[in-house]
Amino acid sequence: MSRRTAGPRPSLRRAVLALAVVPLLALAGCSSSGEPAATPTPTPTPTPTGLSAAAWADDVCTALGDLTTNIGAIGDGLSVQLGSGDALDQLTKQLGANVATAGASLDDLTSAIGDAPDTDEATALKESLQASAGDVTSATRDARAAAQQAADATNVAGFLGSAGTALTATSTALTAAKEYATTLLSAAAGSGGALKSAFADADSCTALSKES
Repeated sequence: MSRRTAGPRPSLRRAVLALAVVPLLALAGCSSSGEPAATPTPTPTPTPTGLSAAAWADDVCTALGDLTTNIGAIGDGLSVQLGSGDALDQLTKQLGANVATAGASLDDLTSAIGDAPDTDEATALKESLQASAGDVTSATRDARAAAQQAADATNVAGFLGSAGTALTATSTALTAAKEYATTLLSAAAGSGGALKSAFADADSCTALSKES
């Protein structure tokens, strides 16, 4: 009489099933995470805005050089000898234009100084230049006002009567502009670093140094 072979015992079957499930669970754990975690995107370094030190230095020195030249032009116009009524008309019109140009140059200088690069060093120099610009600003405005009186003259006597005052005011403004140039270049030289080099290397600043 044959014997029926007994199947695996229940405890053995459970062990085999457990061994089979473990790798499946491990595989499921790997696949459930989806795609690998994204690498954090580095924060980009901000790009500096505004003018470079070199561009700012050139703008400031150019503006002050133009102001000096245009103040001098007022004085040159006042020194012209009058010969006739027609000459007076031409002269006063040209003088009026020179006065307007000098005024625009003063505005350009103020704007150029205010356009400093966004750095601590440039901000400090800008504030220093703004604080020391009072004399050249007031002297230029006085010269403009005095010269405008001469430009508004309707006859030779009226022109000559105001020309002397205008010449004195213009001379004072010219001196103030040259003194301010010295102050500006000295302040820039004391700033150090890239700003110092920018003012030292700009052709417009070199020309300003020779004129002051």
